[in-house]
Amino acid sequence: MRGEKDFLTALKDKALLCDGAMGTMLRERGADSEICLEYTNISQPDMVLTLHKDYISAGADIIETNTFGANRFKLAVYGLEDRVADINRQAAKLARQAAGDNIWVLGAVGPIGVPLIPVNEKDRGDIYEAYREQIEALCCEGVDAIIAETMGSTLEAEMAIKAAKDAADIPVICQFSLLPDGFDSSGESLQSVAEFLKHCNADVVGLNCGSGPRDMVEFMKFIAEYMDGSKFLSIQPNAGFAYYAQGRLQYKAKADYFASYVKDYIGLKVNIIGGCCGTTPQHIAAMRSVLDENTRLETSNTITVEPGTITSEVSRSELTQLGIARTGNILEKIERKFVVTVEMDPPKGTDIEKALEGARALKSCGVDAVNIADSPMARVRVSPIALATRIKQEVGLDAILHFTCRDRNLIGIQSELIGAAVLGINNVLALTGDPPSIGDHPKATGVFDITSEGLVYILDALNRGRDYMGNALEGSTNFAIGVAFNPNADDPGAELEKLAKKIENGANFIQTQPIYDMQTVEKMVKNIADYNIPVLMGILPLRSYKHAEFLHNEVPGITIPLDIRQRMKNAGDNALDEGVAIAAELIKECRGMVSGVYIMPPFGRYDMVEKIMAEIA
Repeated sequence: MRGEKDFLTALKDKALLCDGAMGTMLRERGADSEICLEYTNISQPDMVLTLHKDYISAGADIIETNTFGANRFKLAVYGLEDRVADINRQAAKLARQAAGDNIWVLGAVGPIGVPLIPVNEKDRGDIYEAYREQIEALCCEGVDAIIAETMGSTLEAEMAIKAAKDAADIPVICQFSLLPDGFDSSGESLQSVAEFLKHCNADVVGLNCGSGPRDMVEFMKFIAEYMDGSKFLSIQPNAGFAYYAQGRLQYKAKADYFASYVKDYIGLKVNIIGGCCGTTPQHIAAMRSVLDENTRLETSNTITVEPGTITSEVSRSELTQLGIARTGNILEKIERKFVVTVEMDPPKGTDIEKALEGARALKSCGVDAVNIADSPMARVRVSPIALATRIKQEVGLDAILHFTCRDRNLIGIQSELIGAAVLGINNVLALTGDPPSIGDHPKATGVFDITSEGLVYILDALNRGRDYMGNALEGSTNFAIGVAFNPNADDPGAELEKLAKKIENGANFIQTQPIYDMQTVEKMVKNIADYNIPVLMGILPLRSYKHAEFLHNEVPGITIPLDIRQRMKNAGDNALDEGVAIAAELIKECRGMVSGVYIMPPFGRYDMVEKIMAEIA
């Protein structure tokens, strides 16, 4: 019980369960999307108090104060920079009231909310003072420890830890947020973050936010190995990847799947286990159940990992929605044959030799076109226009350009599309784009002058020799206009309505999210039969049973039937070949029902494409 021992001593006894998302749940329970969530401590204290109690009822040993963004910089956006002490003290009082004597309370501090590059000594001082001001207010109301979470740079983390240690004699937890590619938002690698955490002055180190449980447990293996038992560890993943639906961010991973990773955390000897964005009291209750089944941290199933072997079983752009495209473009091939297109990850930087080599291999095995994403998952990558042009010029393979509304205003969108046409790129998939907040530049501004429906309208206008405002152009484009369609959408009616609008605006073909069974194919074909335009069916070959479970439970828009997941489980060491077989079987079955397929090889495994092409020849 709290009061009988200090927080760090409690961590020696067993893994403690922390609560889940605060912001997600407050929005879910009615907090206005335009207000400062931290101000709800004052404006709607009962809502905050009830949420704390719900997490405690679900089985949490630890709760966090509702103060993630309660520093002077973030509060200034709402004109509340003078209320730092009031907001933080009230938050700690509410958490303390809910916790009583049996639950630990962590004072939460997040990123400062301003760009950190370049940083001079004055900037460092300002960051330190902002953290110190917030942390002193939290400590005044008796929090048991400070948690500096979702850190995106080692500089910011250093200032938060120093401010906490200077403010009070109190334990400090430092958690970094890593994107699925293993880098934080300032571009620091997993290795750099681990090195910082090992030598920093925090008492507990770990990860939260940025990734779902599958990716995060891989990163945690590396950190656990790197720490070598020198520090307590903590982990709080998101409930899978974020996606927009019904006008707000949502998360896919259900409670039972999320809790299935608790045994992995125990095996890594993680001391604090909890959830971040998208997790609810139901997720925490499911984790409590698993923890209770594994009451001691020292269990037999310790996971080991070789240093430097962190990999990902999912390609970095397999989460995007993709498509293809008219005479003089890919529609010409669609009229003549069953078309096969393949996703290609755009590289991060100027070295495109691996991409060119991959394109040559794909062309040699009969692939008709490659799909090139537009900075997928809002992470900086080479321009898809540049890469598509080089592939067409040097390899002689058509490219399908993914184009989003995220980064350009109406003028920039039209200018770049006309430029792509000048360079000979005639295939475009129209996408709205992932929000910058989920990528490696979370403070970047998303433009979104239009959505994908509007982008289709622009593409069709350019094909008619007009711009968006109807002004005549000197010449016209010849774009085949592709649009994305998710047959597994949570709201099928809304998805079909969006598709109808895209087709009305001029779409030429449809490309789907990954499909894994003929029942879904048959239902989709029936639902869109009246549109009578080509469909390229998404095929994402499975690499392993864990890969299948990850896609099914964490990735929005993907549903994998139980029998397919069971086949992957039964395949054991032959899982890669089984994934190829499953993909090839579905492709052969769907011939005659769709116009072609769009293959998304996980992690750039073009050898899987070569095997699939041999099977379906």
